[in-house]
Amino acid sequence: RLDLSRAQLLKDRAPSSAISVFALLALYSVILTFTAPVADIVIWAAAAAAMIGITLLQPALYEKRGLTTRNAREYLLWHTVTAAATGLIWGAGAIWLTDPTSDISIYTTGIMLLSLTLGGISPQSAYRRSYVGLATTALLPYAGFIFFAAEWPLNAVGIGAVFAYAFFMSASARVEIATRDALAVKQNQALMEELRKQRDALKKASEEKTRFLAATSHDLAQPLHAQGFFLAALREKTKEPQQLELIAKIEASWRGLGNLLDGLLDVSRLDAGAIVAERRSTDIAALTARIADEFSAATEEKGIAIEVNTEPANARTDPILLGRILRNLVSNAIKFTNEGGRVSLRVRPGEEGVEITVEDTGIGIPATQHKAVFDEYVQLGNRERNREKGLGLGLSIVRRLAMLLDVRLDLASEPGKGTRFTLTVPTGAAEGESAHGEARGPSKPDASVSALCVLVVDDEDAIRSGMSTVLSSWGCEVLSASNGDDAISLLDRMDLVPDVLIVDRRLGAGETGLAVIERLRDELNGDVRAIMMTGDISAEMEAEDERLRVLHKPVEPELLHRLLGEIAEEKAAREPA
Repeated sequence: RLDLSRAQLLKDRAPSSAISVFALLALYSVILTFTAPVADIVIWAAAAAAMIGITLLQPALYEKRGLTTRNAREYLLWHTVTAAATGLIWGAGAIWLTDPTSDISIYTTGIMLLSLTLGGISPQSAYRRSYVGLATTALLPYAGFIFFAAEWPLNAVGIGAVFAYAFFMSASARVEIATRDALAVKQNQALMEELRKQRDALKKASEEKTRFLAATSHDLAQPLHAQGFFLAALREKTKEPQQLELIAKIEASWRGLGNLLDGLLDVSRLDAGAIVAERRSTDIAALTARIADEFSAATEEKGIAIEVNTEPANARTDPILLGRILRNLVSNAIKFTNEGGRVSLRVRPGEEGVEITVEDTGIGIPATQHKAVFDEYVQLGNRERNREKGLGLGLSIVRRLAMLLDVRLDLASEPGKGTRFTLTVPTGAAEGESAHGEARGPSKPDASVSALCVLVVDDEDAIRSGMSTVLSSWGCEVLSASNGDDAISLLDRMDLVPDVLIVDRRLGAGETGLAVIERLRDELNGDVRAIMMTGDISAEMEAEDERLRVLHKPVEPELLHRLLGEIAEEKAAREPA
């Protein structure tokens, strides 16, 4: 690239350099008529003019094909040859036209060569070899001729020419360094600009992807969300075993689609910075045991043993995000462990933090793939792309969440012998904090949800219908509205106070779920428990209200049932027997 810049600079300077040399040639051709025969001057001037023409011909030959990194050095080589030939013609001409016995003749030719070589420093500075060729062939032969052919003190001009040559070499070196540095700075600026453009293009592509997912996630989740509640309602009304079996298959397919969407949205939320860790003192042993219990049905169905061995251990971390990591690891362990295998979870305090180990006796991972499995869409045991095995985002999400929580993640695995993931969670709790598991997580309800009055606000008719059907089948008293105004109007007409508000985050006409919840709470003059359902990737940041829970669509009816059971327990605890 530097050679290309030098060649381009010499090519651009060629016309102005030729004009300068031609003007110098014309001037000294006239001056030399006082000290040399005119015929000799004409012959020399013709040869020098021919070299000027050759100098102009070289850039013209490269005009069509242009200068590139491939031919730049070729151009510089030919430029050096023509510069040396020019210097040789001027030096030889000066020797031929000089009378060594005449001081005015020596003075004239000496000044002529000094003017040529001194004036060549700047235009030839882009590539010093060209200037060395010009100055060497012009000055040194002339200096030797004068030193040996002239008498003292005239032969001192030859010595002076040698000193001038040395000075010009030093000056040209400094000029070349300055020119080269200037070209390098210019190149660096061009490269930085190119890198900036590439960075901006990548940033724009990433932002566009995030905006696309943010804009479409709500629409993608809406039909799945409605389907889940319609399936739950259908199951409540169906008693035939064959029909129940068919519904179970449909639910499995629906749940698979929901898991795929959740994986894509989790990656997008992490990329967008929408997931923020809220660290608190967490009972790691209790959290791990609870997650193992969640997968007991799955391991029993597949014929896999799940073992839990925990020691009391607390750490300061985000229990919700750590729970996601563990669920992904346990789910993977079950997925890739064959019948008769074993999945084990261990918790023990360590020197660097609490160590959580998720180990299985599954198919294992080759050592060459230990890094690759954490990349997006990588599935080593799913060449047929079976969607029941996901999209290959689980471990990518695990790695990103671990980085977010400052959790060290280690992998040990051998094909045919199983896999072991070890998480090292930083310890330490704030003074006065109590250890607990996942904040606001739904517990298994003891009280019946039938004691609840639920107000559903959603602008989708299908979702309102599906949720109303399911909630009614659970025994809840259900009110539904499409927006905030309809909800307030409904409350004015009905002599009911809802225990729970279930509101969509993004309603029609620019209305937001948070605004509707605030209006309804003002209307009811109470801090009513609220559940906001959303398909937007950045909604988790809004869940700052202790009595507001954000659920991402599609929502499992069982999860909603457990959450309503928790609210029913609170209601029962407040009311007298």
